[in-house]
Amino acid sequence: MLYVIPTPIGNSDDITLRALKLFQEVDLIITENTGTTKKLLNIHTINYSNKKFIKFTSHDHHSINSILSLFENQDGILVSEAGTPGLSDPGKILIIKAQEIHIPITILPGATALIPAVIGAQFPTTHRSFYGFLPHKKGREKLLTQMMHASHGSFFYESVHRIEKLLEQLEKLKFMGKISISRELSKKFEQIITSDLSNIQEFIKNNTMPLKGEFVIGLYPSTAHETEE
Repeated sequence: MLYVIPTPIGNSDDITLRALKLFQEVDLIITENTGTTKKLLNIHTINYSNKKFIKFTSHDHHSINSILSLFENQDGILVSEAGTPGLSDPGKILIIKAQEIHIPITILPGATALIPAVIGAQFPTTHRSFYGFLPHKKGREKLLTQMMHASHGSFFYESVHRIEKLLEQLEKLKFMGKISISRELSKKFEQIITSDLSNIQEFIKNNTMPLKGEFVIGLYPSTAHETEE
């Protein structure tokens, strides 16, 4: 059995009792960052001295078959750096390959930055699209244009280093509508701000919204169809 376990995105208390129980019982842990996972286990006083950790990142796809072969006689856990594995991280390909060779998979509910950002944005629509991390260059403008002409809200993750560039792109593309920016979710200085482009730019300029932490961006074009009553 492959257990896909969400881990906290900021607040270490945001983990389920079921997840902690599995961390205690299962000895094989596949993780995007070994240090981060061990730190979490230390916080929750889980002894990992007899556990086997395998680091799996976007550069380790060549090792998928050897990793999955370990499941012939034992269960294993898959975790990402933070949040729910398989949404926008290297674990996605591991899950797909496990399904292809019929390894049983159990996906636990839990921490993710996406759902709080969607709820906090309060876009007036029941339909939403999620794009993960946008490409840095090729195809980026095409995706932004697609979101600008959507009939619903669109969400994606963005690096703190590209926020200002993103806003410049949206200005160049003449985006009209609402933008939601969520940062540092579940942490002490978390923020969710929804406004128009000019206000968002001003918030960043005057440091009302500091460029620190992890960001979730939501776009709701002025041409979108409001489906909520």
